[in-house]
Amino acid sequence: MRFYDMAEIVGRITYKPGWTILIDHDRMDQGGRAYIQVVVDESAEASLCPFTGERKQWKGGKRYLSYHMCKQEVVGACLGAIKDAEMHELHEWFKYRGKSIYSPHLDPDALHELARFSKNYDVRDNAMTPE
Repeated sequence: MRFYDMAEIVGRITYKPGWTILIDHDRMDQGGRAYIQVVVDESAEASLCPFTGERKQWKGGKRYLSYHMCKQEVVGACLGAIKDAEMHELHEWFKYRGKSIYSPHLDPDALHELARFSKNYDVRDNAMTPE
């Protein structure tokens, strides 16, 4: 499949207002790999930052496409990118006692420190049984 074909497929996909799928490719000296990204503009509800309260455009992570993909795989990659973006938002906005404890922006090294101590684990005594 050519980049043009992929762009035509991606161009037929719609989601919520303010959400689009960008398709681009790396520079040729970097291999010219095609990729997609979810783009959320300021008009979308999801543009509201849970930390600052400001509306900002943002992009999801890149998903690389193969020129050997079929049409359904390209469409499925777009659906997966949207799911990942929505889950990212869910994890940012979900709060326990006012804190975003599942935030994808938490420092993994800080979480590592927290996980070092058994006192930080909340596990039932019979957690490994069907009781």
